Amino acid sequence: MDKKNVRTTVQCLLCLICLLGLNCILFHFYVQVKMDMRTVWIASRDIPPRTVIKEKDMTSIRVPGAYLMDHALTDRKDILGRITDIQGKIPAGSVFYKTMLFDPEKIPDHAIRQLQPGQTLYTVKPDAASLSSLIAGMRADIHFTAERKNEPALTGCLIRHACIASIRDARGVDINDPESSGIPVMAELAVSAGDVELLSFAETCGSLRLFASADPYGTDQEAQADEDSEVMQWLSSRRESKTKD
Repeated sequence: MDKKNVRTTVQCLLCLICLLGLNCILFHFYVQVKMDMRTVWIASRDIPPRTVIKEKDMTSIRVPGAYLMDHALTDRKDILGRITDIQGKIPAGSVFYKTMLFDPEKIPDHAIRQLQPGQTLYTVKPDAASLSSLIAGMRADIHFTAERKNEPALTGCLIRHACIASIRDARGVDINDPESSGIPVMAELAVSAGDVELLSFAETCGSLRLFASADPYGTDQEAQADEDSEVMQWLSSRRESKTKD
C-alpha cells in the first residue's frame, strides 16, 4: 500500500473515531435531557433521630427526575443545619425529604436540647416589660421583688446569667412560630436543677422579673445563684420559718 492510500485510510479512521465520539456525546446529552437527570443529596450514613445534619452526613448523586418525589430536597442549603425527626433514623443512601427534617428552633424539644448537665427548664411569666427586649439565646438575670408591711419593697437578684431557652405566647407557642400571636408571655429558662425549689418558693412570696445580663451572650458561670444577695438571705429565712411551722 502506497503512502497516499495509508494517509487516506488513517484519515478515514480518524473521521470515524470523531463521528463515534460525537455520537456518544450527543447520545449522552439526549439521555440527560430525556431522563431529566438531576443532582440530589442522599444520606452518606445512617443518621439517628434528633441529629443536626452536617456536611459529612451528605453526598450527591445524579438520578432521573422522574424518580424524585415532589417533597424531595435537592438543594443542600435546605438540608444542612436542619435536624432529623424524633421518630426514626434516616438510612444511608436515602434521599432527604421535607417530612424528615425540621428547623432546630421549631421542634417541640428544642429548649430541652439546650440544657447543660445538671440543668432543667423553669418557666417564668414576668410582666410584659421584662420580655420586651429579650430573645431566645440571651442570658438574663432573674430578679425577685416582694412587698413588705411597714417596710420598703424588697428587690434584688436571685440568679445571674440564666440562658433563655425560648420565649412563648399565651398558648405556649414559640413566638418565632408563624402560628404564634407574637406577643411574649412566658420565658423558659435554663437553671440549675437545685434552684427550682428556690424559684418556686420565691414566686409564692413575690414576683420575678428578667433583665438582660451584663454579658447577654456570654457562656461563663451560667445560671449562678446570687448567694450573698439580700433577697436570697430573706428568702432563706422565710423558708426556714415555714419549715419550723
